Amino acid sequence: MVNNNKEALSIIRNSAISLFPDCKVLLFGSRARNDNSNESDYDFLIITRDTIDIRKKRFLKSQLRKELAKYKIPADILIQSEEEIRIKKEITGHILRQVMKEGVAI
Repeated sequence: MVNNNKEALSIIRNSAISLFPDCKVLLFGSRARNDNSNESDYDFLIITRDTIDIRKKRFLKSQLRKELAKYKIPADILIQSEEEIRIKKEITGHILRQVMKEGVAI
């Protein structure tokens, strides 16, 4: 089990990079705002250069969740390409709009 936030973020980043070598990883939500509880999950966005189809995204999210489960790291994972973000971040009410405002690179 992970003992601290810094260690968890390192594991998340390394796990994401193992599946997406050229990705960027943004932490968002309560842990990014520092208003989390000990039970809060880790919300993060993986930004890829290329668009990935939905089936492959589901498979990769599953693989990532399994890896993080080994360390008992609860996570909510989004995977979006740079192009998808460019379009969706302009949509009022879309989660990516908020993620791009409050997200912290890890």
